[in-house]
Amino acid sequence: MASQAARGKSASASRKKHGLVVVGGKIQIPDLRLEYETAELGRRHVDLELATRNYRPHALAQKAKAGFSLYAPREDASKLRRVLHEAELTARILSL
Repeated sequence: MASQAARGKSASASRKKHGLVVVGGKIQIPDLRLEYETAELGRRHVDLELATRNYRPHALAQKAKAGFSLYAPREDASKLRRVLHEAELTARILSL
């Protein structure tokens, strides 16, 4: 069985390898990561999160702080925008 220190070291290495962000002491993992190649043959990615009305405000704020693009069903988008506004976060929530 791996020690807690070894697991933490492994998690940190994986986080760095995949370019993931730590917010609130937790590694933020997107629902979906799209990787693509630019016209100049550089590699880029965009992290996507499907946010629903069941998201707790704190969890939604952490995803926004991690830089994820937030998507929401049309009926949930306005509520989620208010949550981000109240948390004084600037993030676009795109309606599906």
